[in-house]
Amino acid sequence: MFKGHGGYRKHNNESIKNNILDFSANINPLGYPEGVRKAVFENFSDILHYPDIDCSGLKKYIERKIGHFTNEIVVGNGSTELFYLAPRALKPAKGIILQPAFSEFPEALKCSGTEVIRYALNENDFSFQYKKYYFDDETVGMLFLCNPNNPTGLLIEKHALLSMIQQHPKVMFVIDEAFMDFVDEPERYTLINEAGTLENLIVVRSLTKFYGFPGLRIGYLVTHSDIAEKLMEYKEPWTVNTFAQYAAMVSMEDDEFVVASKAFIKNEKMYLYDELSKIHGLIPYKPAANFVFVKIGAEEINSVLLRKWMLECGIAIRDCSNFAGLNDRYFRVAVRTREENVKLIDVLKKMITEKNVSLCHR
Repeated sequence: MFKGHGGYRKHNNESIKNNILDFSANINPLGYPEGVRKAVFENFSDILHYPDIDCSGLKKYIERKIGHFTNEIVVGNGSTELFYLAPRALKPAKGIILQPAFSEFPEALKCSGTEVIRYALNENDFSFQYKKYYFDDETVGMLFLCNPNNPTGLLIEKHALLSMIQQHPKVMFVIDEAFMDFVDEPERYTLINEAGTLENLIVVRSLTKFYGFPGLRIGYLVTHSDIAEKLMEYKEPWTVNTFAQYAAMVSMEDDEFVVASKAFIKNEKMYLYDELSKIHGLIPYKPAANFVFVKIGAEEINSVLLRKWMLECGIAIRDCSNFAGLNDRYFRVAVRTREENVKLIDVLKKMITEKNVSLCHR
């Protein structure tokens, strides 16, 4: 299984500072809602009991928030569990991945014995374009796709996805909307409303990135009730712990946190994009979520070397060279606080313009 994501992890051969400013993990820079800590501490004695095996309380919260029935919702130990569950339960012979994409997609398919077919997004700008030949092979039974894309951050309009899904009713479309909570005007892009009515659509959401507690692991999917029932037949019991369920319920009720987070991230992502655009040798892609995808135009530098240099300066960036469909000309940085974002920009300017790691020690 691929282990190259999920935030900075020190490599065995890296000798770096102890305090790393981590721009490699795309987590809400405001952290988690205040109510999360209170809910966990006040209910800590529940550690003596098994968690709600059906996540029934949380499902009711989600039902109220998104307008779907509880029998159309499946809750998992983070969205990744749900990506593995879908092919295991539905058993497609072949599965398509439009890449670059989240690295767990091919692993999820392979673990279920599904043959992986890869197609590249538009090589010039990584935009999505429907191609009928994707589905010429009638044994294709599933397609994985990120919206917004991870790692590029690019969005696909809702109508374009719906058109493809409706043309291929025998293919199950698994749409990863892990970063949709960060998107402006999400109604233009999300398929969450259609997920309960179309029998070949699964929409997966993360509850840990926007609400800032990835260590607890929780996410959910929405799909047609018949598909949800089939998925539950293959889902392991008790994968979602009690505290994760409490944290999710409290967070989804905190409307003030949602509004504040959206405003903060909207401002900071554009600051990062604008400042990165000013660095000669870097070509950032306009961000839709809480991270910025960047192409390196300077020929003397690649993402592997840049990551190493930045770590020497106490900053972790996401080298994107190990994403299928990318190479060592790309990296990604998360949105953090203004003070931290300024530091990132200052160090990147030194790295790119002077190409000398010793500068960070001055």
